[in-house]
Amino acid sequence: MKRMKPSYIKSGFILSYAAIFIQSIISIAYTPVMLRLLGGSDYGLLQLAISTIANLGILSFGFGSSYLRFYSQYKSRGDDDGVAALNGMFAVIFSLASVMSLIAGAVITLGADAIFSASMSGNELLSLKPLLAVMTVNLALRLPLNVFDSYIIAHERFTFQKALVIITSFLNPMLTLPVMLSGKGSLGVAVCMTLISLVKLIASMIFCVRRLGMRFRFAFDAKLFKSLSTFSFFIFLNIVSDQINWNADKTILGILKGPTSVTAYSLGSQFNSYFLTFSYALASLYSPKAYSLAAMRRSDEELTRFFARFARLQLCVMAYVFMMFVGVGRPFIRLWSGLQSDVPYYTALLLISPLLVTSVQSIGIEIQRAKDMHRFRSVLYFAVAFFNIAVSVPLCMRFGEIGCALGTCGSIVVGNILIMNFYYHRRVGLDMAYFWKQVLCLVPSLLLPALAAAFAIICARESVWSVIAWGLVITAVYAPSVWFFGIGKDLKKNGLY
Repeated sequence: MKRMKPSYIKSGFILSYAAIFIQSIISIAYTPVMLRLLGGSDYGLLQLAISTIANLGILSFGFGSSYLRFYSQYKSRGDDDGVAALNGMFAVIFSLASVMSLIAGAVITLGADAIFSASMSGNELLSLKPLLAVMTVNLALRLPLNVFDSYIIAHERFTFQKALVIITSFLNPMLTLPVMLSGKGSLGVAVCMTLISLVKLIASMIFCVRRLGMRFRFAFDAKLFKSLSTFSFFIFLNIVSDQINWNADKTILGILKGPTSVTAYSLGSQFNSYFLTFSYALASLYSPKAYSLAAMRRSDEELTRFFARFARLQLCVMAYVFMMFVGVGRPFIRLWSGLQSDVPYYTALLLISPLLVTSVQSIGIEIQRAKDMHRFRSVLYFAVAFFNIAVSVPLCMRFGEIGCALGTCGSIVVGNILIMNFYYHRRVGLDMAYFWKQVLCLVPSLLLPALAAAFAIICARESVWSVIAWGLVITAVYAPSVWFFGIGKDLKKNGLY
């Protein structure tokens, strides 16, 4: 695979974070509008439908995450027919996954009474069923998008991908606000979300076929399918664990506590989603490089240096996001949501805290997959996800939303951090002593910003100007501290790679 030019990675870096910034600002500004127009119960039903049907994303069986590895192998050999066969195989697989999601979604919709009747009234169940049906169609449209998204990433055409994110981010409020004002409620919002998914699918399909020359060969290749299935099965286990970690809590709350609790938890978990999005932005730019290094059979020492370099840059980005949330998140969420409750803040804090570490190591996942050593991680995460359910149910019954978040937090610390670092060192061949030495060198540059965040926790008040002022204080301390005492020299000397 051809190495990306520095200008491409820089433009991809800038555009990725520009897209995230725009998407996050629109979402943050629009969520309280939705909450007030829909009401707490209707908003909670919409979030419950989204999270419940999102669990059916496991029907992709992990194939989407395996594309880059096989593409890089074919491309390194100059085998264009192999790439076309890979594209054809993925198109068939995701078309079948769409059909299966429609069937499974129909079963869930018809069985909603039996699943949620303990915590919901008859009217709430009547509103929930069409939401589940529409979100099922939404998922069926989004599954084939994996084929085209993977091809775009493999070609490192991040400009189109991020521009599409920006456009659809603006489309969401433009379509849904008039719908809500006309009294169509959460069902109208769900229909608009589905139309946007259709737009993304058609636009990506046209771009891949017309601009990138994407070809498909539909002759069944038993050897390729066997290789894909073996590799993807363990990614599938990882997808199941992710779905459980990030969606099961809402379903548990919906069953045990009702839509109001789902609303409070959803507001907190929304910031967790923002955090994950920021984390993924940089990792997605570096993923092709990870597969390229593995395809060229570079040494573990070089992979470790690449891993550590990514982690240092990622920490500088994610530590800023984390400190901003810790410092001004509590008054901001109260102002933003209109709820006189700190439950969303503490829920978000519990979910985000372990992610500061996992985000720093996120490119390690791609290194494992590139080396075909992701099996242990997938099995481990699968087991930890069910442990998460086992502890979250009693914690939910005792502590509600905070209990669910606490169960997820503890599970991530044990599985994703402690055990995985041991595995990286002992089995994957990455020198984690060197890795953490490189990463922890940045800690002194974070001390002053951490102190500023601590003062913000104490001094920030529940007013817009107080939140803005303390956010600016944290930023004013963070930027020069990290640049002059942290990552600045690395970037000046070596660039983003």
